Amino acid sequence: MLGFGEKTATGIHLSGQRAWLLSMSRQRSGVEPLALVEFDLPVCANASDLAKPDVQVQLVDALREVGDEYDVDFSNTCFALDSNVVFVKRSTLISGSEREMREHMRWEAEQFLVGEQASFSMDYVLESEWGLFVAVRRSALTGYLALGKQIGMRRVDVEAPAFALYNAAEGTGVFSRIAGSEVLVYVAVSEAYMLLIDQGEAMQVAHCHWGEDENAMDVIFGLVDRLASEVRGRVECIRCAGGGVEKWGVKLADHLQCEMAFIDPLAEIGEEMASDWDPARRSGYAVAAGLVQRGLAS
Repeated sequence: MLGFGEKTATGIHLSGQRAWLLSMSRQRSGVEPLALVEFDLPVCANASDLAKPDVQVQLVDALREVGDEYDVDFSNTCFALDSNVVFVKRSTLISGSEREMREHMRWEAEQFLVGEQASFSMDYVLESEWGLFVAVRRSALTGYLALGKQIGMRRVDVEAPAFALYNAAEGTGVFSRIAGSEVLVYVAVSEAYMLLIDQGEAMQVAHCHWGEDENAMDVIFGLVDRLASEVRGRVECIRCAGGGVEKWGVKLADHLQCEMAFIDPLAEIGEEMASDWDPARRSGYAVAAGLVQRGLAS
């Protein structure tokens, strides 16, 4: 490849009134972290509200303030989508060409979204034996694009949090060592994202949230049990990330009677910026790290 080979990407993970921002630069010598920031937001960053002028103004001001303080390059930015506007469905692949498989999956998606096809943007993930169709509400995409435009982002991309988590775990090389089924879990303040992995391939996505009067672990247990039932309860490891992971991660492993490990994509590249952090703290940036990896690869 000609040129200097340098590229910068920024990932922004918004959940409720909390945000995680990670900016990295890819150079010939490797990937270097440029900014690593966790901060509060003045309003909830729900996708349904992003296009509202008053919400947008407050989020733009908050992101600009962080950008100015940490000298963040927003030119190539990827946002984690609000899971409430993402729909994922697994489909058994038919025999045929990749084009024929995609056409069949599109047909299945249209049956699932009957009458609402025009309201969604669709994409597909093809694995060896099945495919996942991913549908995102266009109104939500408009909100993220508008937010990016106000901040001055040259390129705005989006990714479902569960798939960003997959990117982060894949970047650590764990899937090359997987021989069975695993569950990736990220827990934020009031929601959790999960992805079931079988033989290193994405099999099912799940999301849950809970209110103040609900027991978070009961909700999380219920969701992870549903994913485990897809592989008849045979989960070999649960890979965890997010706040308080050192506590709830152990509980989940005990519940599933399997091993537990952190998703720690910053372990090898954190250098001085996060070298003194423990893996549990670094795991909070797992989704943001997966967003950055998408940005650097595109």
